[in-house]
Amino acid sequence: MSESLWLHDMRLLGDLSTKTAQLLIIVSDGRGLFVEGKDRVTSAVKAARNANIFIIFIILDSPTSKDSILNIKVPIFTDPKEMPKMISYMEQFPFPFYIILRDVNTLPETLSDALRQWFELVTTSEHV
Repeated sequence: MSESLWLHDMRLLGDLSTKTAQLLIIVSDGRGLFVEGKDRVTSAVKAARNANIFIIFIILDSPTSKDSILNIKVPIFTDPKEMPKMISYMEQFPFPFYIILRDVNTLPETLSDALRQWFELVTTSEHV
């Protein structure tokens, strides 16, 4: 895995400072993140960024497509008089840097690649 899969939004790298020396790796199935409310999760992610903590979220996904996190839909309520709009769960995913991992056997390689890329980012940002 030589691609920067978890760096899907390069605009966010502009905020990377030389003080970003902390890395938080979350390994989870990614489901149920909004149990305590979307605003609370979004605020926590923003607070981590403000504290110079770089978060990588590794989603352990089902190898069968019917149970994949990519197939989950969530309702968006905009008007109480109308039916909710159904959108992809991943459209609302609050972590900007993530990998969807379907083969647990590739977890060690994925972690080492993520660490290597993070070191490259930190080193590059120190020289800019």
